[in-house]
Amino acid sequence: MRKEILLPAVAVAGGAVGFALRHWELTTAFEADTGLPIAGAPATYALIAFSVVMVALLAVLSLTAKYPKFQGYDQAFSAKNNTLYATVGVLSGFLLIGAGGLMVYEFMQGTNLLYTRIIVAAMAVASGLCVMDTVRSNFKGEGGGKYSVPLLIPAFAFCVWLIAAYQVRAGDPVQLDYVYELFAIIASLLGLYFMAGFSFEKGKCGPMVLFSLLGVYFSLTTLADQHDWGTLALYAFSIVYLLTSSALLLYNAARPLPAAEPDENDTEGSSDA
Repeated sequence: MRKEILLPAVAVAGGAVGFALRHWELTTAFEADTGLPIAGAPATYALIAFSVVMVALLAVLSLTAKYPKFQGYDQAFSAKNNTLYATVGVLSGFLLIGAGGLMVYEFMQGTNLLYTRIIVAAMAVASGLCVMDTVRSNFKGEGGGKYSVPLLIPAFAFCVWLIAAYQVRAGDPVQLDYVYELFAIIASLLGLYFMAGFSFEKGKCGPMVLFSLLGVYFSLTTLADQHDWGTLALYAFSIVYLLTSSALLLYNAARPLPAAEPDENDTEGSSDA
């Protein structure tokens, strides 16, 4: 089976099971009065064991796959005239912009008054515009070139989101309340980081696919938790964008590499000679 289908399918199927197990844990593994975890709850152990299996399985599938030596981001994520990629990519951008708008609305309504949320909201909107610009460039075959700032902004946004999410949960002594949320943000952040690395001559296919698919798995799992609409939109972005990007890289890895654009310095050097 083609890996650009198999690996994303494993992450989505695993996320569906993780969601069910997390829902089971939330309804049976915590005391109704105190909210403290019940020792020995089978749902807790089942979710932990399944998550370990998913991490190991995705690691084996992602890190043992054969990848060509991509010459930068433009080759690794080439999607010229790929309408499906463009459609899903634009949807991802709108999810980020929508997440920012929802967070601002919640702040204005007084339902969530953390000022770090406003920073996350602003960066989510900026990231949404950057994602749309990246998708447009990939679709038209223009590419982002080296040292692309639009590729970095989403990763920076997730760094701030991680800080804001932990700020909310720092006083909670029950780590099982929020650990899968943090796993989802961290894995998604690393997926975006390794994706941007291709534009900075640090491209690593295996880690990019691994953490992107782990971001999908943990984001689907934590959807069982109670989240505000803005946060749900951020998790939806993680699922849609990272799933699409990892599938695109795997698709390109299984096919002949497109011709790389000649470097301007090399061209000048040859003409001088």
